[in-house]
Amino acid sequence: MDGNVKAGGGATSAGPGAAPAAESVTEELRTRAGGADLYAHAAWERDCPGLACGITAAGSGADFGLTTSPDAWTLIGGITALGEALDVPGVAMVRQVHDCRVMRVGSVPPGALLVAGDADGLVTVERGVLLAVTAADCVPVYLLDPGTGTLGLLHAGWRGAAAGVLEAGVAALEREAGVPPGRVRVHLGPAICGDCYEVGPEVLRAFGREAEGPAKLDLRRELAARAAEAGVEPGAIGASTWCTRCGADRFHSHRGSGGTAGRMAAYLGWRASGCPESG
Repeated sequence: MDGNVKAGGGATSAGPGAAPAAESVTEELRTRAGGADLYAHAAWERDCPGLACGITAAGSGADFGLTTSPDAWTLIGGITALGEALDVPGVAMVRQVHDCRVMRVGSVPPGALLVAGDADGLVTVERGVLLAVTAADCVPVYLLDPGTGTLGLLHAGWRGAAAGVLEAGVAALEREAGVPPGRVRVHLGPAICGDCYEVGPEVLRAFGREAEGPAKLDLRRELAARAAEAGVEPGAIGASTWCTRCGADRFHSHRGSGGTAGRMAAYLGWRASGCPESG
């Protein structure tokens, strides 16, 4: 099955009056020397020279999960090699807890991996720091203010999305760098699509909906609506066309593998020479 699907397609729990579907974006496959394939958000990288934005692929067998990687040394070696290959040599991650906590990251030494704490989001104003979250069906949410170079990267499963992790990320950009929501650009990366994501009534209730049995949930559409409600301009919201479960040959998928999948690393950072001056 082709893993390239319409963003926001399929059955969805979004009701009448929901925000329009986000602009569809198809990340481009790239192969970096000596490492894993990547899917890059080429449009953002073209618009913002020096930006590294994308997600790793599953084809090479790379696993960046803090709990699914074979061992700590394999993880550290793999994620720092990714940062070096992207020319963003210091990497910051979090221990993801499916919540709405977002942490600010300062400088990270080149070649080092900083695990900032228990959270599901990171923001930074620093050059040379690669933000990374892991996913295998959950939505990586990328936040960008091109003017100041402020970046945010979030992990949004259904629990985090319902708890408000996207809204917390947008608020963190304003709190930490004075970036108002109307200046934020949002991209919702490769994740399970609305056709593939069947959930129970307890999940729908978390989004304020009632159901007697299973139903389909389009998590990216839900997040796009929440971004608009948080003050992000609708034209600044994009969503990947890739479905991780439809494209299980390209991406890790928790559901598609029956719970045995590894994790991709979604990444966002400025190369040392590429970030606009803050302020």
